[in-house]
Amino acid sequence: MNQSGSFDYLRLCSVLASGAIMLQILLGAMTRLTGSGLACPDWPLCYGLWFPTTSALAMMSGVDYSFGQVMLEWGHRFNAAVVVAPLVLSVFLLAFRGRRCQPLFWKIGVAMVAILIVQSGVGGFTVFDHNSPWSVSIHLSLALILLAFGVSLVRLKIYSTFKNVECISTSWIFAVLALLVLVTMVSGAIVAKTGATLACSGWPLCNGQIIPVIQETEIALHLSHRILALLTFLSLIWFSYQLHVFRYIAPLIVAQVMIGAFVILVYQGNSFLFQVAIGIVHQMIGVAIFVTLVWLFWTSSVSQETRQH
Repeated sequence: MNQSGSFDYLRLCSVLASGAIMLQILLGAMTRLTGSGLACPDWPLCYGLWFPTTSALAMMSGVDYSFGQVMLEWGHRFNAAVVVAPLVLSVFLLAFRGRRCQPLFWKIGVAMVAILIVQSGVGGFTVFDHNSPWSVSIHLSLALILLAFGVSLVRLKIYSTFKNVECISTSWIFAVLALLVLVTMVSGAIVAKTGATLACSGWPLCNGQIIPVIQETEIALHLSHRILALLTFLSLIWFSYQLHVFRYIAPLIVAQVMIGAFVILVYQGNSFLFQVAIGIVHQMIGVAIFVTLVWLFWTSSVSQETRQH
């Protein structure tokens, strides 16, 4: 395989890997929001089985989850092991082939494999740690970072050749904004995992106050997430306008704010499936904002005169 063919396959694998990682984040959100994180109490097997079936589970005692919950957790693991991992390894091998031509691709490939290995260990640890909020937050953080590297390769491969990547001040602004979105998303996952989603009633006030009396940990976690979300919102609005990318970011920001308010105002009293659905939409819009910022980071980093579309 020549260098050109190798890079064509790298582009394809990068797109597929990024899509698979986004699916993995979606499955993780579904698993968390449906309370299915411990539906398979062991790891890497599920009730000692490679593939759980209704008949096998019916013969076991102590299965406290529905078959749908078990399959959701199993599907989350299956996608990670059978889809995400092979694609990331393929990206790594293809980047290795072209390491002399494009060393940046090789470095990204190494980073993706390293994160994949750590992520696998963290995934197993979350099971043995009984899905504590902190282990879940680390798990989500690594998934987003892995996605960022995958999207980076997709964006860089749009340019057939480029001589240099220069992280100017504009680039670093997008990087900081992406980090801020990541932290906000992780705080949201902690809020959901600790059952603090409705710790603050009403919106935009919290229990009828701008600064409520913090008597419980759940209120502190919820209020911290709101403050982070407000900081993220204002930063995204201001910098996207200043950097002339408002049209890319604004629709996602508006949608996310509306969904966030919607969660507080109409979440309680609706069906369980509705609550899960609105929570998934809330997280995936956050993922879309994060991916957009990563995309813009590399767009501003590759020098204009070396871009070839």
